[in-house]
Amino acid sequence: MPGWPDFDHWFPPIERPERRPPPAYALRHPTEDEHGRLLDLVAGWFEQPTLRPVLPRLLLRQLARVSWLGETADGRTIGLLLGLVGPDRPEEVAIVLVGVDPEMRRRGIGRALVERLLADAGARGARRVVAAVRPDDLPALAFFAALGFDLDSGPGSVRIHGVPAFADWDGPREDRALLVRSTSGG
Repeated sequence: MPGWPDFDHWFPPIERPERRPPPAYALRHPTEDEHGRLLDLVAGWFEQPTLRPVLPRLLLRQLARVSWLGETADGRTIGLLLGLVGPDRPEEVAIVLVGVDPEMRRRGIGRALVERLLADAGARGARRVVAAVRPDDLPALAFFAALGFDLDSGPGSVRIHGVPAFADWDGPREDRALLVRSTSGG
């Protein structure tokens, strides 16, 4: 019927957000002395009210060699990735936390951080990198899927929010989906 709203009127096509180029930046390892600055800086990047339980200073001391910061030429931190290699699983590197300044998202910074970790982990002899995310965190699931991570649907996993995940992984009602990718060197 002429003039009658069509499907696109009610449901306009979804357009991808514009991808802007990142500013010039470099990746480097954080230092223990940056603990307070990093906590204050990234507090607004995540849903958690505080990162103190996730990032105690002693943990940053232990994670610095497998963690990365994205930093502009003027010293502004625009991305952070915390990695962990445990003594019981040296063949596996865990992504504890990855975040990008909200003003800098969709510019490839998070991808660069994860790819640097993958390359570094492979050079150290690790065979895989693992990340644990909430099964209802669709942006995080999409981010890791875009980077080639696969969902672990092995023994003990159940479908939660339609995603293979592990119930009560981090405590009661703290379900997690495990995303796994092999390293380039392993």
